[in-house]
Amino acid sequence: MTEQRLSDFLLSHVDLYGMDGANRPSKKDQEARFFLAAIAVELIEAREAFTGEKFALYEKALQNEPEITEGEIDRVVSCRALQSVSGMVKRLILLSKLDGIHTPSDQTSLYIREAARTYVHGFMQASAAMSRAAVEQALKEKTGLQGSEDHIGFKELVKRATKMNILDPTAADQALKHVAYKANAVLHHGPADNETTLRVLDAARGVLRHVYGM
Repeated sequence: MTEQRLSDFLLSHVDLYGMDGANRPSKKDQEARFFLAAIAVELIEAREAFTGEKFALYEKALQNEPEITEGEIDRVVSCRALQSVSGMVKRLILLSKLDGIHTPSDQTSLYIREAARTYVHGFMQASAAMSRAAVEQALKEKTGLQGSEDHIGFKELVKRATKMNILDPTAADQALKHVAYKANAVLHHGPADNETTLRVLDAARGVLRHVYGM
């Protein structure tokens, strides 16, 4: 018998309606809860992207009843977080261990960690961007160009790293074709799926293994 996952257990015990009587929500309670949940969703969306004038009504509800409205936002965010745990665990397991002989700078470490975390949390566009940024930061660090005021494109940076034997031809090709090119495609030609983003992240991690494993 498969043991129930903690996230599923917690989600099954979330009180979505406000219970009444013998553990059953009354129709009035359900209608009120659904109405409040709708307001909470609209308030969340109003803070994540551009919104129209209609959201002024929901903002007023937040001002007039902050405890009730904030409580409902908490409920919606909590449910979303619990529902996403299963996917996060599956994506995390897909990642291999990242190690090397040398340790990257704090900044490079931060970038590649954020690339992995955004992938695990399902933010594919952000992960692709951070994967590219991590490789770029690592190459600037190793070529001594970190902090330089001169703007150097990614292709030129890879070229310099290759001349300095920081990258071999295979790693250089991976950095250009499988990190920079695919990351740019993700960012400029529409949302990426899980598989595409994982390939970009894996390629970036492979380049970093090469850079810091020599």
